[in-house]
Amino acid sequence: MDVFFTTVVRQAPITQGGELVRVDWTTKKVIAKKPLIPTDPPITEKDDPNSRGNARGGRGIIRQGDTLYVAIYHSILLFNTALNSKGKITNNLFVGLHEMYHNEDTVWLASTAIDGAIHIDLQGNLLESWWPRENRKLQQLFALDSLPINKTIDNRMLWLHVQPSKQPGHTHLNAVAVRKGQMCVLLNRFGLVYNTITDSILIEDPSIIGCHNLVFLGDKILINDSKGKRVVVYSQDGKFINEIDLLSFPEILAIHNADIDDYEEKRRLFVRGLSPIDDKRILVGFSPATIVEIELYSGRLLDVYQYSKDVAVCVHGLLAWT
Repeated sequence: MDVFFTTVVRQAPITQGGELVRVDWTTKKVIAKKPLIPTDPPITEKDDPNSRGNARGGRGIIRQGDTLYVAIYHSILLFNTALNSKGKITNNLFVGLHEMYHNEDTVWLASTAIDGAIHIDLQGNLLESWWPRENRKLQQLFALDSLPINKTIDNRMLWLHVQPSKQPGHTHLNAVAVRKGQMCVLLNRFGLVYNTITDSILIEDPSIIGCHNLVFLGDKILINDSKGKRVVVYSQDGKFINEIDLLSFPEILAIHNADIDDYEEKRRLFVRGLSPIDDKRILVGFSPATIVEIELYSGRLLDVYQYSKDVAVCVHGLLAWT
C-alpha cells in the first residue's frame, strides 16, 4: 500500500507552503514529493495576509483511475502516481478549496472561503452548487447572513483579504460526501452534517465544532474532531457510537508532548486528514505532520509514520492507495 498526503506549512512563504508526498506504507520510505504552489493566477504574500495558512499548501486528495486530483487554494492539480503533472482544473468558484468527493465521473468539492459545495465534471465545468447561507432552514436555525457574492465572475482572488471566521454568517463548509445518491456537507462552525437532498440535519454535535473530514464507511460515519484530538464515529442515522481518543495511545502522546518548537501550541495534534484503507482500517493525520493507522472496530493503533517534527507542518489531504 502507498499513502499520498498533502501538507500545509504555517507561516511559510507561499512557495514553500506545502507538498504532495507519496510514501511506501510498509517501508515508510518517501517515494516522491512535489511542492504545491498556487499559480495561474499566482498568489503572493502581498495577496494573502493570513500567515496561518489560507492560500498555502495542499488540500484534499481523490483518485480517478490512475490519476490523483489534488486541491490547492483555487485549483485542482492532476498527477500520475509518480507525481508527474497531468494538468489542472480550475473554476471561478474555487475559493479556499478543502475536501473533495469523487462521485462517478464528477467531483463535489468544498469551496470553504465562500461557503459553497461545488459540483463539477472532470473538465472543471460547473454542474450545480449548493450554498448553506442561502438555505432558508439554516438561515432560520443559525441566524445566517447571506453572502454578497457574484457567482458569474471570477472569484478566485477576491476573498484573500477576507477572514471567513470574522463573517457573521460563515459556516466553514469544509467537506462533502455522497451517500446513496444524497449529498451531505460538513459545516465546521456548528459541528453539523447537513443532508442537502432531504434538507435536514443528519448530525448536530457541538462537541466537534471546528471539525474536518466526512467519511461514510459501511454503516458508520467518521468525522475528525480536530480540536478534541479524536475521531468520532456515528451511525448512519447520525447517532453517536464511540470515539477514538488519539491521546490514549502512548506513541501519539509522546509526539504530542515532544520538545518541539512551540510555534502555535494549540495546533499540536490538530487532527485533519482521514482515509479508509478498507472497511476495518483507517488512516488519520495530525500535526506535526504524522499519519497513524487505526483498526476501526477495536480502536487499536496499528502503525505510525511521522513525516516532520515541526508543529507548523500539518497534514491536510490523505489517501490510501491499496
